[in-house]
Amino acid sequence: MPNIVCIILERTNLKIALTIGNFDAVHRGHIALVETARQAVGSDGKVEVWSFDPSPVTLLNPNFHLDRITTFSQRMEQLIRAGADVVRQITPTTTLLSQTPEAFIADVVERSSPDIIVEGYGFKFGKDRAGDAQTLQKIGKQYGFSLIEMDGVEVTLSDATTVRASSSQVRELLSSGRVEDAKKMLGRPYSVTGIVTRGDRRGREMGIPTANLSHIETMLPQDGIYAGNAVVDGETYIAAISVGTKPTFSGNTRVFEAHLVSFDGDLEHYNWPLTVTISHWIRNQIAFDSANDLQKQINEDIQLAISLIESTA
Repeated sequence: MPNIVCIILERTNLKIALTIGNFDAVHRGHIALVETARQAVGSDGKVEVWSFDPSPVTLLNPNFHLDRITTFSQRMEQLIRAGADVVRQITPTTTLLSQTPEAFIADVVERSSPDIIVEGYGFKFGKDRAGDAQTLQKIGKQYGFSLIEMDGVEVTLSDATTVRASSSQVRELLSSGRVEDAKKMLGRPYSVTGIVTRGDRRGREMGIPTANLSHIETMLPQDGIYAGNAVVDGETYIAAISVGTKPTFSGNTRVFEAHLVSFDGDLEHYNWPLTVTISHWIRNQIAFDSANDLQKQINEDIQLAISLIESTA
């Protein structure tokens, strides 16, 4: 199996539990898989997560665009936080995706020798997704591992609907600006990481400087105004966040920028990384009649962002 990169935290190992998938969102269902694997092997065992990155669909259907929810490093951090010891990056290749289910698991066993494989209900693997739980159980008898098959994690959203946690569902929620519901499904606020770069300085001209992020590798939520947080030099700041094309100024490029409340540092210093969590929806992006009208609204947005964050602190 080619092109595998992994991070390993050493511990005394007795048993090995392993789970395989994309894990793009690292949502509550994924966390439940890792926690179940940990329970199965105990504190002295080893939990491995094998994560396809990029998703196999990008190779199988190159014309299909799939928004990333995490970079691999972000995914790895979340999975280790959930209890994994090993996170392996599996880069899909034509050869790999052409393997039969039996050949794929044979490679897994050769590399890891798991005692237990933990997967969610409906897990498919191997060429044409021909392998399933029944296949794993059959192969397990040959190689000496057992299977734990888990039901999905159900999440009740703000509209009172209950849905199964999935990465595709997280994408749909973010695309609709429903960041509060995305938080419920993820078990944490959604965050965006980028590099602070020079913008058009319109915020600074209005006395409301912003950190403009570029080189963002993950999806942005629906265009709009949001509240969240950002940490700079160990200090947490409330953030009023704008995602969109700046319609008041007839822009056509999507921009992510955040005003950090009470931040007195130098936002003119560029080319440094910043992570902004997005926890509350405030309003849609709209075009204002004048910059003065926009400035007035931004100040109201900032006050609402402060209220929203402080009320949930």
